[in-house]
Amino acid sequence: LRKADQGGEGEDVGAIFELELFSDVLFIGFPNAGKSSILNALTNADSKVASYAFTTLNPILGRLQGITLMDLPGLIEGTSEGKGLGKGFVKHTRYAKLVAHLISLESGNVVEEYSKMRGEIKKIDEGLYNKNEIIILTKSDLVKPEEAREKAEQLKMFEKEIFITSVYDYDSLEELKKEFLKLKVSN
Repeated sequence: LRKADQGGEGEDVGAIFELELFSDVLFIGFPNAGKSSILNALTNADSKVASYAFTTLNPILGRLQGITLMDLPGLIEGTSEGKGLGKGFVKHTRYAKLVAHLISLESGNVVEEYSKMRGEIKKIDEGLYNKNEIIILTKSDLVKPEEAREKAEQLKMFEKEIFITSVYDYDSLEELKKEFLKLKVSN
């Protein structure tokens, strides 16, 4: 038998709940770096993709064989001072094991773009800045292979593992999957 008592008047406790998302891998980069497209290609996510800045307004999660990937809104210079969408996303980065820094191969200067973003991340959050990181050069379908290799070579001075990919290149996406799935083994 079930029994219920008449409820009384509730209390206002003034509590504020704040959602903190969990992910294994964070996708970080300037707007239009291809973060949402790569997330969609690797997972069953349905992140909005468009050719204008700030298409992603909130973090988007996708699952890849037990690994959670998070596409963060695009960062810009000045994010640490509240420009663009601001730095409210930082609370969602605490538990991530890996930062995937995405840079479009359409960039005129990948070294400058990477350096600016790293500087901005350091201003935003030291913990995020110090996480393990890889660099993913995206949109390889839009440049000649030798240009992609040259830009990857320019970034080697940062001593990070570098991947060249496109949502249209199955083999490069498989390499990324293998890299991310290493996290599953290390858990």
